[in-house]
Amino acid sequence: MKEKLYAMAMALRCLRQLPPLLHNSSSGLVRPPLQVPLRHTGLMLNGCRQCVVHQTMLTRHLATKKAKAKGKGQPQARVNINAALVEDIISLGEVNGEMQAVVEALKEEFGKNLTIRTSPGALDHITVTTKDGKFPLNQLGQISLKSPQLIIVNMASFPENTAAAIKAIRESGMNLNPEVDGIIIRVPVPKVTREHRESLAKLARQLTNKAKDSLRKVRSNAMNQVKKAKSTVSEDTIKLVEKQIQQMADDTAAEMDKLLAGKTKELLG
Repeated sequence: MKEKLYAMAMALRCLRQLPPLLHNSSSGLVRPPLQVPLRHTGLMLNGCRQCVVHQTMLTRHLATKKAKAKGKGQPQARVNINAALVEDIISLGEVNGEMQAVVEALKEEFGKNLTIRTSPGALDHITVTTKDGKFPLNQLGQISLKSPQLIIVNMASFPENTAAAIKAIRESGMNLNPEVDGIIIRVPVPKVTREHRESLAKLARQLTNKAKDSLRKVRSNAMNQVKKAKSTVSEDTIKLVEKQIQQMADDTAAEMDKLLAGKTKELLG
């Protein structure tokens, strides 16, 4: 019982020491080292030794916390590897090319499917399937704008492909209902409503998400290729190359987000 009371007394004594320690640590003051006479060494070992331990742990904790707080919110350092130095591991140029190809494909999708402006070029991307193969509509017929609400496609050069052209226009996903008059295809352009604009903005997000899926595949394939080199290069090198690839993917995703934001603003006005 006496031993328990003694332990409790020592614990209370340690707790009394903590407030000044906390104050001194937070204010940046440094207490002078504790000078213990030799005759009190036994007391130091049996009693306040825990206080010194607490002070050491507290100081380390506050130092770590201060370091984390200092770095919080600061942008991480960017990696810039010389591609020639790691070409035996992976071609960063090829990886970047594949990522940029995804961006270009997204731009093409935006141009094909998300236009609200009436122009002859709005039908250029439509692919017509013929017995001789697949061709862009503008290579089979002469496209012109008769009025803001009417586009004309003259199929005089390839009249045999008129039916195929009409089918392609109807199935283009542009909500168009073409009418035929001999070799002339009339394409009424529906009035753009707010609902239609919002529908196009939703499609823009879907196309962007699909592009990001493709981007993740490029990133994943690159990471897997780097991991195969673990037996021949250091772990630090592997981590550095992986960080470079991740940085490239993040930059590409940010570029896609910027494209989406611009297209959404254009569609919704």
